[in-house]
Amino acid sequence: MGQLNVVVDQVGYETRSSKDAIVVGTERDHPEKFSLIDTVSSRVVLTGSLTPNGQVDSWGGRIFWTADFSSWQVVGHYAIQIQSTAGEVRSCPFDIDDDLLERNTLSNIIYYFKGQRASGLMDQADRHLRLPAGQSGFVDVHGGWYDATGDYGIHLSHQNPTSYFNPQQVPLVAWTLLKSYRVLEARHDDNFSEYMRRMLDEGLFGADFLVRIKRPGGSFFESITAPGKNKLPQDRAIGNPNWRTQIKKNASDSTEQIQTAEGPHAYEASFRAGGGMAIAALALASTMPIDGDLHRTEYLRAAAEAFRFLDVHNRELLNDGKENILDDYCALMAATELYRATKRETYRLAADRRALNLMERLNSAEGRHDYWRADDGSRPYFHPSDAGLPIVSLLEYSQIALPEAQKHLRSVVERSLRFELGITSEVNNPFGYARQLVRMGDGRVRSAFFFPHDTEAAPWWQGEDARLASLSAAARMASPLFDSDPVFQSQLREYAWNQLHWILGRNPFDASMLMGSGHGNAPYMFFRSYKYTSAPGSILNGITAATDSEDGIAFNEGYAVTGKDEDWRWTEQWLPHAAWYLYAVSLPHS
Repeated sequence: MGQLNVVVDQVGYETRSSKDAIVVGTERDHPEKFSLIDTVSSRVVLTGSLTPNGQVDSWGGRIFWTADFSSWQVVGHYAIQIQSTAGEVRSCPFDIDDDLLERNTLSNIIYYFKGQRASGLMDQADRHLRLPAGQSGFVDVHGGWYDATGDYGIHLSHQNPTSYFNPQQVPLVAWTLLKSYRVLEARHDDNFSEYMRRMLDEGLFGADFLVRIKRPGGSFFESITAPGKNKLPQDRAIGNPNWRTQIKKNASDSTEQIQTAEGPHAYEASFRAGGGMAIAALALASTMPIDGDLHRTEYLRAAAEAFRFLDVHNRELLNDGKENILDDYCALMAATELYRATKRETYRLAADRRALNLMERLNSAEGRHDYWRADDGSRPYFHPSDAGLPIVSLLEYSQIALPEAQKHLRSVVERSLRFELGITSEVNNPFGYARQLVRMGDGRVRSAFFFPHDTEAAPWWQGEDARLASLSAAARMASPLFDSDPVFQSQLREYAWNQLHWILGRNPFDASMLMGSGHGNAPYMFFRSYKYTSAPGSILNGITAATDSEDGIAFNEGYAVTGKDEDWRWTEQWLPHAAWYLYAVSLPHS
């Protein structure tokens, strides 16, 4: 533990939102008062008493206090200052302004996506990529975005063998870019006009790629991998095979699960492995005001054909042959966007079925009420990057649902979000960090701050800034439904802000996870090398449980600390973090 510190959202605070800073210290510290300083005039504009917030179990003996300055609503440049036995301690500077995150962070996020475009020798290789094992010929699958710092692969998803942790990757980026375009359009603010132009361009770039990676008569190739230490263009390959490869075309075909990738559909994505969100992104792209490299009719044709295929064959592309909550919300997104694009009743009926499946997964067991169950039993749904997507998918569906479905849907959304608020506040939690109900590798269910080390995904685990931003987006989307319950509505808005504040520096490490914004940005390094430095606009994986304790807390314990190549767990940038942040920040927040 270091000295007394004052941590804030390093970008700043919305003029009329709640505002607080967190003081981080030890039991030796006894701060009592704080001052809000105008950093231009050096004048004290507000003083107040700190609220003691105690400790968080296993967080290294840190003790916390809160400085609430919500009453101050004057645009300007500020810092929080406190008195300690060692003298004055001041936070980093921050702003208070209207639409602060939109004006100060969205541009970098959009530039980041453009910087992640596959290009040069990699792009040339992808224009003539050999079909995977068991198939002959080549395909042109150029385009898309590199997945992460140091990973030149292009992935619709990964984590297939785990059944429950498929993240939405390239298709999520395309969808959030185009959906954020629509959201900003609806806000009728000319300040967003150039952002929207760039979002549209980038989103259609993603749609063009998804059409190219679409398989004739099937789904989408799931991944382009970039193997090897040197990540050479000539080594690029179509990868990430699913493990259930025999597509049943007639009653006599076998659907036996085999452990090798064979057949024409062996490397294609199921609904949960990126197929559903790819369909959603393409259907949405078909409604845009302009074409990309391809015509909008091509987007819709590819989306409709992939949906027809997966609606029949999805289970045969799954590692366990069983659909779960991920298939439901990904297929719901696909059907919803297809209905919006076509107004064909068959898609609304498909969306109705998936929405009902999803809503029936709201579960109560062993003293827990209204958590999402991932399977057909009582396994809790928890996810490293897309925890808000069940709610987001239902709220998207609500815009096409028939009136009789609206009341039930609103109730399910409210119950789910009340569960999220409840589990977040069940332990001392000064930062309002979104806690979660998790299942450990031995089957034990427990509540926790961070994604566990011990799951079916082990040894894979990492920071979860995408998860936080997805939950922020879900809460912001839901908030307008509850005008008649201002207390609950206020709680949702506060919950949404808390996740964004954490990402932007109001966390125990005083580190902004958004590169180029704030300070404390951790460089991404392999073995002390800075060759994989992250780009401005990228968002790091973030804070995790401690390496030796599921209840502890850790950040940036890479090679220099552990002697292991684990820098990526904290400081790798990853597409889903920026995608969910983009959407959350684009949504109206009051």
